Amino acid sequence: MLLLAGVAKACALLTAADIASVQGEKPVKVRESAPQSDASHCFIALPTAAKSVSVEVTRGPRVAQLADRLRQSAEVESEEAGEHEARAVERVPGMGDEAFWAEGVRQGALYVRRGETLLRIAVGGDESKEAKLNKLRLLVRKALSRLPK
Repeated sequence: MLLLAGVAKACALLTAADIASVQGEKPVKVRESAPQSDASHCFIALPTAAKSVSVEVTRGPRVAQLADRLRQSAEVESEEAGEHEARAVERVPGMGDEAFWAEGVRQGALYVRRGETLLRIAVGGDESKEAKLNKLRLLVRKALSRLPK
């Protein structure tokens, strides 16, 4: 596993085969952003741009703040959303120490905290929330298996 100042390199967490098995296309370009002391970000471009994947790993004190914000957002969404309304942020059971789904305009992202590490994987596409969430669960499991404990 490649580490950068104690942070796992985001681009090392998923293979081209992992991406292709979930998104149905092989990556055409992998771009890692300039590393920060507590974070690593990777963008994986696919032939269909909307299906591209983004991976981010954050470690350290900032993780607690990010997890707190996600937790609060999920609680507010839970209280304010009606029975059949979609929630922009919600808890996802059974992944890491805690996990949250966050829906954006064009992407869906799964944030998974394990200890002092926060993993964020986002996928694009015009699929339903459930389809994106299923894909994200598969990708997160692969990435978590390669993330140092």
